[in-house]
Amino acid sequence: MFEAVEGKLREVKVFTRPTSDGRSTVSFRTFIVEMPYHSPSDLDVGKLMAAKTMSGDYLILEVVDYLPVHYAMLGMDGSVPIELRSELMRRIEESWAKGESREAWIDVYAYPVGYLLRVSRDGSVSFSKGYSPPLMGSAVYVLDSGLFERFACSSSGQSIGKIMGYNVNMKVDLFSMAKYHTGIFAFTGSGKSNLISTLVRRIVNLKEEVKVVVIDVSLEYAVLLLDVLLTQDSRLALTERLPPSKQDAAKKMFRSHVIPEDLSDLSDSIYKGFSKLVEGKAKHLYVPASSGQLIMTYAHLLDMIRSQIEDKYTATAQKPLFFAMLQKLDEFMRRNNLSGEDPLGEEVNGVLDEVESQAREARLRENMSIFSFLSSIRSYLGNSPAETSEYDLEKLALEIADPKGPKVFVVETPSVEIGRTVAGTLIERIFDIRKRAYSVKPSILFILDEAQEFIPYDTKQRDNSEFSSQAVEKLLRHGRKYHMHGLISTQRLAYLNTNVLQQIHTYFISTLPRPYDRQLVAETFSISDSLLDRTLDLETGQWLLISFKAATPNEVPVFFNAENNLTELRSSLREILQVRSDPH
Repeated sequence: MFEAVEGKLREVKVFTRPTSDGRSTVSFRTFIVEMPYHSPSDLDVGKLMAAKTMSGDYLILEVVDYLPVHYAMLGMDGSVPIELRSELMRRIEESWAKGESREAWIDVYAYPVGYLLRVSRDGSVSFSKGYSPPLMGSAVYVLDSGLFERFACSSSGQSIGKIMGYNVNMKVDLFSMAKYHTGIFAFTGSGKSNLISTLVRRIVNLKEEVKVVVIDVSLEYAVLLLDVLLTQDSRLALTERLPPSKQDAAKKMFRSHVIPEDLSDLSDSIYKGFSKLVEGKAKHLYVPASSGQLIMTYAHLLDMIRSQIEDKYTATAQKPLFFAMLQKLDEFMRRNNLSGEDPLGEEVNGVLDEVESQAREARLRENMSIFSFLSSIRSYLGNSPAETSEYDLEKLALEIADPKGPKVFVVETPSVEIGRTVAGTLIERIFDIRKRAYSVKPSILFILDEAQEFIPYDTKQRDNSEFSSQAVEKLLRHGRKYHMHGLISTQRLAYLNTNVLQQIHTYFISTLPRPYDRQLVAETFSISDSLLDRTLDLETGQWLLISFKAATPNEVPVFFNAENNLTELRSSLREILQVRSDPH
């Protein structure tokens, strides 16, 4: 249950700072544990400790830092004569070299994660949410790998890497993680694309039915997930047209995609994989020149009626009828359990007929605007979209929503503006489909890399960012009830729509150089600033996982090394394609 080493709880300190928005303050408790010094030490940031409390349980602490201390160091500063300082430091250095010393110890800085460990008389252990003051001077133990895994990992989850400091797999509940939305935040070069690809690999093989839709503005996921696209029922949708010749199409795809340097020796495999994709799975996606929503909703109709009422040129005799139309429409929507976001359908014709009948009873002239207004709405309702052979956003949305359709979608759009149109339209259209024919399967996970392009803090209508931001915010706020979920990834949290961040339950954090970004995460999950600061030391592929009732059974931050997607891709491609590893 515990490792052999034992420490003592010496003191507690409280640190207070302003919140990231500057409107209030936030405080963090840090406990200082004195541990015996020996080299090498098994201590590491992220390890869990247990301190005896007043209630008899153990308070679980997480290590955020540790520092070797020597007795001779106490009180030594610049006021001590240099000769004496030099002699003292020489003796201290000799003590370190011995590996163990009675005059040295390790100060371990840890913070409470909000859980208590209870050990029953029969030796069984259980965890519960809560806090009890620890006893100063009491023993503090380090949780062994078995107890750590039981506390921090999902027993039935899938492995996505190795926990740092413990030789155990980082097992997470990927279905629950996807269901409650996910954020991946790290600086350039930290391995965001690698982690996303690894998660996609695991998610598509879950026993639960989950479809994955990747909106790719960087043209990298067709390579990073090439084996998945080849082996799974999948669709690669490209907004740029491919040449009619399959050979030329494969060449164009090969030249336009980002191929990692580590895979340069597999360029022949990648080219052959693209050649297979253009045989049927890769399609050109037609995106209309007009951006935004192309389907009228009840909210649009209500806004148009209000505009008629507020228009100073609308005849006074007509305005009571427009008010009556608002009332009838409101009653109709309440009776049929419709919202403003529902698409306008022919079922509203009954309301239009009643209003027209009232207008004629009021003996309004035929040239009055209310008649042309009603006629234009009927014209829209009777205007069914023309059938076309083009693979457009409507066909793509229907494929995504169809339980029998492809399971993995990579939608490539080099233009960010077109990407916003694609993302916003797909989300809105699938919402419409789910609302009209409610179904719980399949769950749909939308993945937005470079999320700052889709949900920026400062949106503009002319570049479609307002449209995409509203759609993604709607996805994260209301999508879960329709089994629609989101995963977003970006370099800067500060550039994102803050309403979106509040909906995310699972965070993967790597190097975030700017303090604001780290402070925002610390405040969101009530964890120590010191722990977030340690992400500055993480190397490529190392992550801090923080999840609130989603990926892990308990809300404890965990440092782990993510599995290498390129290693799995390399192995799979050679097995699938069975080609030589010569450069193309």
